[in-house]
Amino acid sequence: MNTQKILSRFGVACLIGMAWPAIADDSKTVMHGWDENGVWELNADGKSDPVSSAQLYSEMRIQGGQHARNYRHQILTGDFTCDGVFDRIVGWVDLDNPEGPFFALLFVTNHGAKAQSELRYIPFKQSEQFALCIYDETAPPVLSWQENEVEFMREVVGNDELCNIGIRVDDFMCDAPQFFYSEKPDANDEHWAFFRN
Repeated sequence: MNTQKILSRFGVACLIGMAWPAIADDSKTVMHGWDENGVWELNADGKSDPVSSAQLYSEMRIQGGQHARNYRHQILTGDFTCDGVFDRIVGWVDLDNPEGPFFALLFVTNHGAKAQSELRYIPFKQSEQFALCIYDETAPPVLSWQENEVEFMREVVGNDELCNIGIRVDDFMCDAPQFFYSEKPDANDEHWAFFRN
């Protein structure tokens, strides 16, 4: 028997020996976040998970319809609920509504280990407070965030119990609508409070 065959058989024997304990071990090891069937559990053990891309796009389809993800959209990722866990917010110009274009704004969070999502449609009408001024096919409104001082929240916004991170939608023609997260939902069971200067 030549040396090459001996080394080859020895290598195969080593591989089988190293793999055998894993094959023989039939105990189920469940990793954090996965159940015993290998299915991912969101917010396992009561701990908040960051919002994933899959969760965001799933909510986008559920809340905004099957065509929502096909629109050009902007995504903000960060802690916008002041709980130390990353949230995702997405905005796009929705052209499916028969009443005309709207700016769709979807907030997806796992605040307090509870998955939450809220969709707001902002019209393009100068005459309304809860609206953007102008619709431009070539330049959609810009989605951004802004951290504010506690004094600003108390004196200007009028509520320092809100998270001090404001989500802004700018069309650069009028004051930007802003949204702030509130742990306590309002009368409509919504957590994102609207504010405009």
